[in-house]
Amino acid sequence: MGIAMNDDTSELNALSAVEIRDRTVRGDLSPREVTSACLRRIGSVDDLVRSFVTIDEPAAMAMAQESERRIAAGENLPLAGVPFALKDLTDTAGLRTTYGSRIGEHNVPSRDAAVARRLREAGGVLLGKTNTPEYGNRATTAYGLFPPTRNPWDLTKTPGGSSGGSAAAVAALLCPIAEGSDGGGSIRIPSSCCGVVGIKPSRGRVSNFPESNPRGGLTTHGPIARTVRDAALMLDVMSGPEPGDPFMAPPQAPSFFESAERDPGSLRIGLLVTSDKWIDPQVVSAVEKTASLLESLGHEVEAADVDLTGLGPLFRVMVEAESAAIEVEDPAAFSDPYSRWCYKRGMETTAVEYIRATEEMFRRSRDIVAASMKWDCLLAPTVTLLPQPLDTFLATTEEVADDDLAYIPFTYPFNISGQPALSLPLGWSDEGLPIGVQLIGHPFDEALIISVAATIERAAPWRQVYPAAMRNADAPAEIHPRETTGGAG
Repeated sequence: MGIAMNDDTSELNALSAVEIRDRTVRGDLSPREVTSACLRRIGSVDDLVRSFVTIDEPAAMAMAQESERRIAAGENLPLAGVPFALKDLTDTAGLRTTYGSRIGEHNVPSRDAAVARRLREAGGVLLGKTNTPEYGNRATTAYGLFPPTRNPWDLTKTPGGSSGGSAAAVAALLCPIAEGSDGGGSIRIPSSCCGVVGIKPSRGRVSNFPESNPRGGLTTHGPIARTVRDAALMLDVMSGPEPGDPFMAPPQAPSFFESAERDPGSLRIGLLVTSDKWIDPQVVSAVEKTASLLESLGHEVEAADVDLTGLGPLFRVMVEAESAAIEVEDPAAFSDPYSRWCYKRGMETTAVEYIRATEEMFRRSRDIVAASMKWDCLLAPTVTLLPQPLDTFLATTEEVADDDLAYIPFTYPFNISGQPALSLPLGWSDEGLPIGVQLIGHPFDEALIISVAATIERAAPWRQVYPAAMRNADAPAEIHPRETTGGAG
């Protein structure tokens, strides 16, 4: 069960961001053409997927026309004419931003978030805002202001969360790239579920403006794309500090896009595939096959000993305190009972408890980073389970916290440590559902894991793998799904 190709699907919908950029700069393709193709595709299939929650077609076409003008004027635009989407947690001047909540249902920001501004300034064309659970608090994209987003591979499954709208939009060929935010795995989880590439950058790599210190420094924005090169290009555009940012990564050279073209050399890679949480054997198999692929590429892979246990209670303090910090007169205004529960728990947390948890969290962060430095990078599952039924993770109180932590033991610890991590679609379940495999780098070394990811993609390409039911006899060959399991899975 998935979404189907139809007459509104064209070759343009399957193009990568890099291909769109290069073709518009050459004059072979106009930004208005590709924007129109994306809007037609959204109008045709997104009633099924429900990835977008707000679209302003006239504004998108006007932005495409402005991109054409800037290209004709000779401006160097990294995202010339490339359509993109923003998560509905990310402020956009003049365009509704609800945070997935009744509290923000009619909120229209007066200014852009830094990432929104940077993507537009780079020549990108904003199509609209994508679905999120209320304030990004769940590992699924449901129980917010809008109907749940569905996984394009199987409409009965969750796309993951909290950036599930963005990942589903990219997987369903509605746009080539989309922004997500990640405070515990919210870029990598849906990237795994939807079979796309997602990067959580290092702490301080991408500004959180106008926010200052979300979730105690755990949250950051990052790219979601169908290829490593597209994700790297988007990260180049998004990166950089704003004045007064509390965390700032050092400038990157060479660029992340250039890093995707570089040979990483022979590396020592640490394998993390055991946990005190249950892991689906098919997930373990996907990681182990990726390890074998890396060995065949000349890398040394060995078991890694990095203690990620005991972090859950610290993480929960950050999540609950953040919920309690939301300005709301009556907690009943929250759309999600779980948000109300988090709000109540956070309000009961004392300042002393918060400071103690923060201090312990950053002490453990040092331990994780020190242990990780024994290897050039780490290889791990993204999540412990295959894409789950749509009504999974919808408990309303402490069960959500317990279920989430059992699902993401390999993601949120690296939000705590601030290390860069990315998820690649390198496995496929017996039912044909995607399985993500994660690479984790040293602090501020996104470049290396991007380089490794790009070599994996060249050795075991996944770009032609799209939801099986998206096939159509008239569809271009490059968007027909692969018949074999593909990738490293």
